[in-house]
Amino acid sequence: MGVRKMKNLLKVAGISVLAAALGACSAEDGAGPDQAARVQGAASPEAAAVQTPPPGSYRLSCNNLSVNDDVLYASCRKLDGGTASARLSNVSGCLGQVMNGGDIGNIDGSLICIPDLPKAAPGTVFPESELTINGWVYGGDEQAIHRHAWNIWAGLTQQAGTVDGQPVRAFETWATPSNMIYRMHNETAPPQRRLDLEPARQLRNVSPQVAATADGQGSGDVSADGDTHIAVSVAYNPPAARHAINNRLFLESTLKQLIKDGYTDIPNFPVNAITIKPVYKVINAANTVNGIYTFPGWPGTPEPAKAFGESDWDACVYVDVTGLGRGGNSIDAGCQGRNADNTFYLNNFIHHPVTAADAEYLAAQLSVKVEAGDYVILVGMHVATREIKRWAWQTFWWSANPDAPYPPSSQAIAAARPAVLDEAAAHYAMSVAYSMVSPAQPITGGENVGQPVISYNPHLEAGFDPGVFQISRPINGTDRYDYGVQTNCMTCHGLAAYDPTVDYSNDANREKPYATDFYMSLDDAVFDGKLKLDFAWSILGVMELDK
Repeated sequence: MGVRKMKNLLKVAGISVLAAALGACSAEDGAGPDQAARVQGAASPEAAAVQTPPPGSYRLSCNNLSVNDDVLYASCRKLDGGTASARLSNVSGCLGQVMNGGDIGNIDGSLICIPDLPKAAPGTVFPESELTINGWVYGGDEQAIHRHAWNIWAGLTQQAGTVDGQPVRAFETWATPSNMIYRMHNETAPPQRRLDLEPARQLRNVSPQVAATADGQGSGDVSADGDTHIAVSVAYNPPAARHAINNRLFLESTLKQLIKDGYTDIPNFPVNAITIKPVYKVINAANTVNGIYTFPGWPGTPEPAKAFGESDWDACVYVDVTGLGRGGNSIDAGCQGRNADNTFYLNNFIHHPVTAADAEYLAAQLSVKVEAGDYVILVGMHVATREIKRWAWQTFWWSANPDAPYPPSSQAIAAARPAVLDEAAAHYAMSVAYSMVSPAQPITGGENVGQPVISYNPHLEAGFDPGVFQISRPINGTDRYDYGVQTNCMTCHGLAAYDPTVDYSNDANREKPYATDFYMSLDDAVFDGKLKLDFAWSILGVMELDK
């Protein structure tokens, strides 16, 4: 951020000229948000104290704003229609985050300081320079890639504050499409919802059997392997959300106008943009027996490759929802029966209790019975950062034995986990896709040769059969990859584009064309006549059609 822009922001927030100078110097010297906040905190109270309410999205749903003794006070709307008296301490320190792309948000009546990404693990650099990451990619430095990806996970799973007395992690404070679309049309906005879930959109194009067992619809009955239903969300961190809102990227009218004006790409997201797709399971009375919830445990990539949805895993994980505990370290292959080794507890998962406001909303969204006091557990998450031109892709899923996870993860990847991860966050496995093939090819003009780079999420792509994919290009001319367990996030998301000839009122067309893994140049002929969406399938997925 330039000195002039930073000074203007600080002036708006009521910070003295001395604090502005300190903040500007720290930012121009390359200091991260945390360091900038520390520098500001070192100034005298008269110099660093915020005098007036600072900028932030909270202003769209809060009023009666005031600042006193470095505490921001406001009356903020809640999801149930009421208001709450909210406060945020150390607001001058939070300005360090806001200056570097963060935000102050209203999460269901609570004020939360929302950085672009908390720097939780020592040595975390975000955004890392494209030159540095490309050095890892083209130099084959997998250890550096793994460390960086885990540091991103540590940041987005770090506790950011509390809502209704419950801790919230950073990723839970990020804006969801429904909130962003509302802000594209209105001067105000509702409070951000922690659990803005829906059935997985990509299941529109899978076999009816896989869709029926995974889309969350129906009576809530479970299979022999446990609960195979999933619910997903999409969220953007503050820089990504601000970019999408300012450019009105979720409106079809915007995309049509860009094509009319001769654009071949949407305005590219900033380098500190992050988009995520969390995957949850809802624990309720219908799928819990004597306090035990059962869901399929991932047994690893099948050989030979095949469509491998949760109902095919033939392995179980048992969750005792009645208490806390250390938990076991294995899945129950064949679902033979529960024991100490395959039984876990809610504290072994990133999880949240369902509030009354959540229950009403989730029941309508997912067509299942959800009540206050139920739980949701996080079983997976796609994470993409715009640090490099083709984005950096990492995906996470819950693992019974996170020290020795099944493919597409590995013990080598697990060994790179930072020590700062708490018990729940450390229980996830990871796979990465920082290139399409290995050795990595240039972003344009490369060849579809080498070894595949396989990276997929078991809860999202493993059930895909060849019929899901509209484009297939054998690597090396002969090596075909046709199943969801042979996919690469970068290849598939690279195809995200708006085609003005397609009827997007048919929701199935919003998830096409999909692909598995192969090299594709950024100037590939497949994009002729289309508007590339900067690798963001989520834009098509939530796009508001012209009326």
